[in-house]
Amino acid sequence: MKHLLQIDWTDLQYTADEFSRDVYSFPVTIRVLIGVTLVFIFIIVVLLGVILGSRIYKTQRENKRNYLRTKYQPIFTKLLFDDDEWMENSDVFQQIDETDLKIQFHREVLNNEIIHLHSNFTGETALRLEKLYVILQFHEDAYKRLQSKQWHIVAKAMRELALMNVQEAHKMLSRFLNSKNEILRMEARVAMMKLSDSEPLSFLSKETEPLTDWDKANIHAMLTRMKEPVIPDFTMWLNSPNKTVIHFCIMMIGYYRQQESAPVLVKMLDHPDEYIRLAAIRALRELNAHSSEENLITLYPLETSEIQHEILKTLEVIGKDKSTHLLEKILKQPITEYRLAIQAVRALLVTSPLGQQKVKEMQQHGEPVLQSIILHALDKRL
Repeated sequence: MKHLLQIDWTDLQYTADEFSRDVYSFPVTIRVLIGVTLVFIFIIVVLLGVILGSRIYKTQRENKRNYLRTKYQPIFTKLLFDDDEWMENSDVFQQIDETDLKIQFHREVLNNEIIHLHSNFTGETALRLEKLYVILQFHEDAYKRLQSKQWHIVAKAMRELALMNVQEAHKMLSRFLNSKNEILRMEARVAMMKLSDSEPLSFLSKETEPLTDWDKANIHAMLTRMKEPVIPDFTMWLNSPNKTVIHFCIMMIGYYRQQESAPVLVKMLDHPDEYIRLAAIRALRELNAHSSEENLITLYPLETSEIQHEILKTLEVIGKDKSTHLLEKILKQPITEYRLAIQAVRALLVTSPLGQQKVKEMQQHGEPVLQSIILHALDKRL
């Protein structure tokens, strides 16, 4: 009996560890291959689970989204096609399930549906949708998203508030005008312009960041969609510490032909920034400001080649007899800048009959180089 109860622990150890002994009996390369295969299978199983779970989750959300659209379709139909009496005589808020307003995903679906409908309608229908948007307090959700640290969420919230005409948001958006994120600055400007009825460009007084060419194009595009009475007097921002704001306002003075601003533009010809002086000369040309002729003639010898060329182009439009002497002088001195000489000929041809006579004399008796320049200037194909 004692002999039967005795256990050989050495035999037991090898029996329990038989699988390990078999594995370790393989070469190292085979063991590595087995391990890699097992890891690969594990990863495949995990990925399959994640993909299936994600698919099921997205399908459920899409089904819920379609269910909510079907559920509230009668209300949206009445809102779009009935008259205002239905909106006034019925409590729309009570027709929206309170549970749907408490669940975040359901709120987002309703919010997105209202915004989608608003983008496809105008007039009274759009106003009803804006009213419903505020009644359901979706604008409060947008206010919260303005606090997000993710710039794309903030930008989307600003766009939404502007689209739904929530004018109370105007002051909240001003803090993004000087954001380090260029896209947020642009969205803030566009939104503030949409939400302002009388002073769409009031934000220019608060601009400290430079306006890019793209920013200026966007602001200008917004202005072109607005009614003429809201277009401001741009001279009020010509003292701005932001040079890009000054440049933009000078461009707008020329574009909107604000003739009363011509004397102010003449003063801007003395501005230390070449970029601004160049814009002022172009604006004076667009205003057809003959009163600036003497100032441009005086300025010409003091300026760079680029500004001189712009002055000559402006004198071609506004120049009279006073410009003839300068233009003739340019052509009689040694020519180093052919572009300036060609432009001087073109300006001289239209400033006065005396100028035309001078050009003819130069064409007949001038230097060969000057004659070639005149022929080039007279060629209407160039």
